[in-house]
Amino acid sequence: CAFLNIEEEVCAKSRVYIANGEAVLILMQGNDEVNETKLEKVLGGNVRPAHPDELKELTGADAGSIGPIGFKGKIVADLRLKNRNNLFSGANKNDYHIGGIDLNRDVPKIEYADLRIVESGEGCPKCENLLEVFPAIELGHIFKLGTKYSESMKAFFLDENGKEKPIIMGSYGIGVERVIACFIEQNHDTKGIVWNKTLAPFAVHLISINPKNEKVGQTCEMIYNELFASGIEVLYDDRDASPGFKFNDADLLGMPVQVVIGEKKLKENKAEIKIRKTDQRFDVELSEVINKVKELLK
Repeated sequence: CAFLNIEEEVCAKSRVYIANGEAVLILMQGNDEVNETKLEKVLGGNVRPAHPDELKELTGADAGSIGPIGFKGKIVADLRLKNRNNLFSGANKNDYHIGGIDLNRDVPKIEYADLRIVESGEGCPKCENLLEVFPAIELGHIFKLGTKYSESMKAFFLDENGKEKPIIMGSYGIGVERVIACFIEQNHDTKGIVWNKTLAPFAVHLISINPKNEKVGQTCEMIYNELFASGIEVLYDDRDASPGFKFNDADLLGMPVQVVIGEKKLKENKAEIKIRKTDQRFDVELSEVINKVKELLK
């Protein structure tokens, strides 16, 4: 369209795909793009774009100069082009185009299907509200298998008349790994992950400040064992590293509750608890640490 200096709406741009070994020309309005998921459903089987050398062999032209006139194969156009005329498209000769195309007259065997990618701001054909398009991750899928596999496996049932019929099958899948990736994408901040208590690898991150100190080490071991005995999974950081380094790692890993044990707080017989999601910090008596953690994880 830019090459001809005309509006995209009067252009019928062509894309050639190979479906089950056969070439198919797809015709779209100039400002639309092919939704390949829709295309696969329409054509069935394996669908892929034709390679440049295949385009040359099939049409005699390179991409950008391909058109429906004279194409010796199946042609499918998007519904937005149905009954359209006075269109421009490639002439199947490099740098040449044809104008005044009437699809009903010039491409009599053309087929039509919904092939375009919908855009934000367009109206919904069902509820008439505006559509919003945004990136998403497929976490699961459901699709009908029908009787293809049940017939081959001879998986039958008896209907109300006692007659054998094949079971109608479906496929139901959940991408467990994708659930984690999706959760992190939606629940993080500049410091790292913000796990909830359901998906967190550990409910509590126990941080020992100066683990070489005997009292600090003993207190951490006591709290770890009591939490573990209560069925609470704990990530225990007893590395010989600076407090700041450990705090940064704790925020990066993002367990819901952090329990910090250090010499200074132990002198007051207290521990520090931090809620990762809100960054709220408060001191708790050592005797109440377990109960407080349980309360926060309810």
